[in-house]
Amino acid sequence: MNRQKIKQLLAQDEGFKLDFKLKLSLELESEKKEFVKDVIAIANTPDGRGYILFGIEDKTKAIVGIEEVPTDIEERIQQIIVNRSVPPVPVKFELEEIEEKTIGILTIFKSMQVPHQMLQTGAFYVRRGSTTDKATRHEIASMLQQYGMLSFENVPCRQATLEALDSVLLQSVLGYFVDYKEQDKLILSTLGIIAPEPEKERYYPTYGGLLLFGKNPQDFIAQAVLEINYKGKVEAITGNITTMLKIFQERMQVLLPEQYPIQGLLEVVTNAMIHRDYWNNTQYIEVRIEEETLTVTNPTSCMYTEIREGRVRINPWLYSRLLILGQKGNSFHLGIGLSKAKALFENKKEIQITTHLESNTLEVILPGVHYYKV
Repeated sequence: MNRQKIKQLLAQDEGFKLDFKLKLSLELESEKKEFVKDVIAIANTPDGRGYILFGIEDKTKAIVGIEEVPTDIEERIQQIIVNRSVPPVPVKFELEEIEEKTIGILTIFKSMQVPHQMLQTGAFYVRRGSTTDKATRHEIASMLQQYGMLSFENVPCRQATLEALDSVLLQSVLGYFVDYKEQDKLILSTLGIIAPEPEKERYYPTYGGLLLFGKNPQDFIAQAVLEINYKGKVEAITGNITTMLKIFQERMQVLLPEQYPIQGLLEVVTNAMIHRDYWNNTQYIEVRIEEETLTVTNPTSCMYTEIREGRVRINPWLYSRLLILGQKGNSFHLGIGLSKAKALFENKKEIQITTHLESNTLEVILPGVHYYKV
C-alpha cells in the first residue's frame, strides 16, 4: 500500500470499514476468534473495501508499531480466516514502515459472496459504527437477497389465502377474470404472484403478489406502510403499492403548494417502494414535510451509488412488475430513477441523497414547501 493511502486512513476515525488495533496477537484461540469476527463484520458491511491497521492506538491514533512479526504471518492470517469463515473472506496483509515503526495493514476486499459467517458458531456479524455486532435476522435476510440467494418478493405468505388478492386488479392487469381454476393458478404462479406448496396441493400468495395485488397487504406485511409526517401529525397510507401511490398523490395535492413538482416527489417515493428492504419489519417509508425540507426516508441496506448505477436491485421482480403496471395507463410513471427526478427540483435547491448505515436507511432531502409558496 502506498504511503499516501496509509496517511488517508490514519486521518480517518474508526468506522464501518476501518478499525485500529494496538497489537497483532493471534496465538490464543480467543484472539483468533475475535480477529475473524472483525474481518467478517467488515466484509458483511456495504461500501467497498475495508481495512484493519495493527500497531495503532485506537483512541489517539498514535503509531506504536508491532514487533516480532513472524515471517509467515500472511499465510497464517489466511489460514485462520479460511478455517473460521464461510465462505472465506478475501484479504491481503502487508507490513509497512511509518515513522520508523512497523505497522500491519489488513485489506478486506469487497466480497461478492456476502454474507460470511463464523464457521464454529454459525453467527453472522456486521459493523455498527466502530464496533462489531451480531447481525439481526432481517439484516441476514437482506444480505442474502442483495446477493441473489433469497428474494422477499418470491416467498409464499402461508398466513394468507388467495382471497387476500384483489381479483378486480388482477383482471385489469391480466385482461381476463381470475377465478383461480387450475389454468389461472398456473399462470399466476408463472408470473410469481402466487406460489405452490406441492405437499399440501395448495397455493399461497407471494409477498410480492400481496404488495402489488393484495386487498390489504398490511394484514401480512405490517411494515409496508407509507407514513406522512406533516405539522406534527402522522398519517399512515396503506393498501397495495398502486393504491398507496394514488392516495399519496391525492394527499400531496392537498398538502403541498400548487407549484410544488409532485411528479418528482412521486418518483422518489416510488423508487423507495421499489428499493426498500421489506425484510426490515421495524421501519416504514416516511415522508416528512417541513418548510425548508421535504425528506423521504427509505429502509434499505444498499448504498445510493449501488442503486443509481444499477449494480443492485433490491426487489427485481417488484421493479419489473411495476414497470408493466406503469405501461398499462396508470397516472404515475415508474422507474425513471432518482437522478432524473432530481432535475425537476434543481432550479430551487440542490437535492441531498445520503445513506445512513447506522439505521440502514437512505434519505432523500428535497426542497421544502417554503420554496414553492407564491
